[in-house]
Amino acid sequence: MTTLRDDLVQRLEHENDELRERIRVLEELVGIRIDVPLVFGLTAHEAVLFGLLLRRDLVTKEMAMVGLYGDRPDLDPEIKIVDVYVCKARKKLKRFGVEIETVWGRGYRLSAESKAIAQGFLDHVRAA
Repeated sequence: MTTLRDDLVQRLEHENDELRERIRVLEELVGIRIDVPLVFGLTAHEAVLFGLLLRRDLVTKEMAMVGLYGDRPDLDPEIKIVDVYVCKARKKLKRFGVEIETVWGRGYRLSAESKAIAQGFLDHVRAA
């Protein structure tokens, strides 16, 4: 025999599962959640930045900070950390023909060519 409390707990657990799934889908659409090929050698933070760059025409430092730390309000890193992640990711990705461009005073982007190259790697990983 279930109690009213048990029913409430079950409904809340179901709602949490639905909300977690919605968050997962949204993070994938925005680029925060992405399966980056291991061969790229990107760290988790670099992968988030890479995902944002793939999904957007331009990524500002502020956008990158939300993507990197939006789920961690307890952290307060300096915005300069974005430049550090870009520098490190740029070096790792360049070997594969993927170049992160700086748009002075605005942010960072991947050219259409770099996006196509990166997408080719991602498609290959998904197919494997």
